[in-house]
Amino acid sequence: MTIKKHLPLLLFSLIFILPSTVTAGKLYRWVDDNGKVSFSDKVPPKHSRKEHRELNELGRTIAIKDAAKTPEQIELLKRINTLQKTQQKLLNKQLARDSALLKTFRSTTDIDALAESKSNMVKSHITIASSQSETLKSQLILHQKVAANFERKGKNIPQKKLDNIKSAQSQFDKNQREIAALKIQKTLITKQLIKDKVRFNALLKQPIGKPSIHQETIPSLVLGELSCTPSNCDTLWNKALTFIKQQGSVVIYTSSSLALSKTPNSGKDRGLSLTKLTKNEQSQIILDIRCADSTAGKATCKSSKNNKIVHEFLLLSP
Repeated sequence: MTIKKHLPLLLFSLIFILPSTVTAGKLYRWVDDNGKVSFSDKVPPKHSRKEHRELNELGRTIAIKDAAKTPEQIELLKRINTLQKTQQKLLNKQLARDSALLKTFRSTTDIDALAESKSNMVKSHITIASSQSETLKSQLILHQKVAANFERKGKNIPQKKLDNIKSAQSQFDKNQREIAALKIQKTLITKQLIKDKVRFNALLKQPIGKPSIHQETIPSLVLGELSCTPSNCDTLWNKALTFIKQQGSVVIYTSSSLALSKTPNSGKDRGLSLTKLTKNEQSQIILDIRCADSTAGKATCKSSKNNKIVHEFLLLSP
């Protein structure tokens, strides 16, 4: 504690002790494998791949040269960059949908009216198809009775009668498939109605302004990943959303597959985001952490607290 308190004074004294060529140029600080802190106008080659800092005449850090990344960190950084591109695509797609929704409807009453109109139209088609179904069923039964009479008399059923049965059966089956498809369509209209109303109300509460993926920030080299299925994904997504809010993130934009927090501005801020990716009925909810692109922000993104956040995030898994 005493060393940290008097570090600027020690550095100030060190600058006077070092040769004038050092004070006229740059001063670097680095820590070796044994934890020894060193200062010089040049970083030795064997320490050049480690993190080192450039200091001003008051001993304050003005720039940080990151340590060379390991192959694992390079691979993780590629994944994070790919994730950010995916986030941008999801955001652009959702913004287009949101814009169309707000342009089409002025209130949830408008959504109800359109859904009712579509539903009534499908109902009328179902009624017509159902009446046709009775007619087709009667025709099929009639052809089957004619064929049965031939069998009772011990005669072969004429090919024409068999063709009639086959044709009637085919028409009846087609009619049943059409009715089933219309019922599914009616169910989808109801689901879309609920989805549109929920999204419409959510958009009314969203902060004004176009959200971004925080490309001006830097990533923390940790990711949290949760797996889910259609049966539990919505519940897990809501738990994950609550989690990032509890971590202090101000969520400014949400959709069914994306949650973006406020861009971190100060060095101590963290921006936590969620992305849901789905493939073959399996989904992943991914947590990524970003920090301000500054000396303090880099320190925040390297903090062990990020690992703790990810660990707690993984505990959300059922």
